[in-house]
Amino acid sequence: MSEVIYGQDIALDDDWQPKVAADGSLILTDGVDTGLQDIRLRLFTPLGELFYDVGFGSLVHYWIKEESTSATRAAFCQEVRRRVQADPRVVIGSASCKILSWDETGITARVTFTFIDETHPYNLIVTVGGDSRVDVIVDDIDARDV
Repeated sequence: MSEVIYGQDIALDDDWQPKVAADGSLILTDGVDTGLQDIRLRLFTPLGELFYDVGFGSLVHYWIKEESTSATRAAFCQEVRRRVQADPRVVIGSASCKILSWDETGITARVTFTFIDETHPYNLIVTVGGDSRVDVIVDDIDARDV
């Protein structure tokens, strides 16, 4: 059932390069790992960059040099929620975003969402700036704290 919902993809490392097994074959993702990788890719691919899917990607990079105001923080979180919700495996309305830090070096936010047929939320730490990345947080948290 997991492959039907999530599919498979070539596993990527933290530098977005394909992971290769010792025998030279490509390592594949499966299950929730595929969904998490797809969300990471969507957040850090500039919107419109893929010629075959111009709706894939996000605009999170636009906020890197913006001043931290209530309006810019709300707009950033709205963009993150919108792009996470664009994944058809995410439960509609389950995505939330909380800014953890925002300064001249970049933005760090916690994103929480639930995949369909999963009983607990997934947590990502999104860092946009000089060292842009998305880290999967394994620890479960109470969604009410987000």
